[in-house]
Amino acid sequence: MLSIEAKQSVKRLMAKATSSLVSEVDAKLSAILNYHSIHPTHDFSTKPHDFQQQMDYLSSNFTVISLHDFYIMRIKGEDLPGMLAMVTFDDGYEDNYQYAYPLLKRFGIRATIFATTGFLNGEIDITQKHTAYRGLRALKWNQILEMRDAGISFGSHTHKHLVLSTIPLEIAEIEICKSKSMLEDKLSEPVDLFAYPLGQRGTFNRSIIELLKKHGFKLGVSTIWGNDNSKKDIYALRRIRIDACDTINDFKEKVNGKWDFIRWAQMIKR
Repeated sequence: MLSIEAKQSVKRLMAKATSSLVSEVDAKLSAILNYHSIHPTHDFSTKPHDFQQQMDYLSSNFTVISLHDFYIMRIKGEDLPGMLAMVTFDDGYEDNYQYAYPLLKRFGIRATIFATTGFLNGEIDITQKHTAYRGLRALKWNQILEMRDAGISFGSHTHKHLVLSTIPLEIAEIEICKSKSMLEDKLSEPVDLFAYPLGQRGTFNRSIIELLKKHGFKLGVSTIWGNDNSKKDIYALRRIRIDACDTINDFKEKVNGKWDFIRWAQMIKR
């Protein structure tokens, strides 16, 4: 089995081999970045120093907006600028507050954190199932409120992080509604952004999307790879995953569409 470093080397070679297929002229980037953890010592977490470099590059080369701003631009039918970026985090790890939040404030970036509410209230430990982040703790509500007051948005990532397409629709609705209700009760504001657990093709469907619409969600983000969300289904937006092993050059290539071979690989894998 290939090591993480070896896999990353293969991906770099693939990016180099396929980059000529990416049109510099036609690219209209509206990249939604997908993070999980920012931590100085955890193996699978992006390191704070790397995150600082990434946010510096992003804020210098892209117009970085919130997901709510992107939604408004989309529903108004505006001609989107060509270099838009948004920053998101999944699950709700405490290190988002400890290490990411100070840097987000420094760069004036209004990120979105998609929280698994059963993880926040101690009902489940998401790291027991998703072992890459074993040992990381959940955000505390006072930390969430502080970030909210500083412009960080919070969205739903379900209550127990269940794959919605694999459970009965009525259970999926409970997962969606319980998470939304708990967040709205704690935040005292509407929660209308959603991230699908796992988020690949087949983990959500039209029935799940109809549930989001029914319960007042304005958009949904997946983990299907993609840099251009200017015309994608607002309930199936694509994201760019940022990994702990990414160098700053990997990051630049990812956000500029040079790693789009990953989307093709996802389609083959399915």
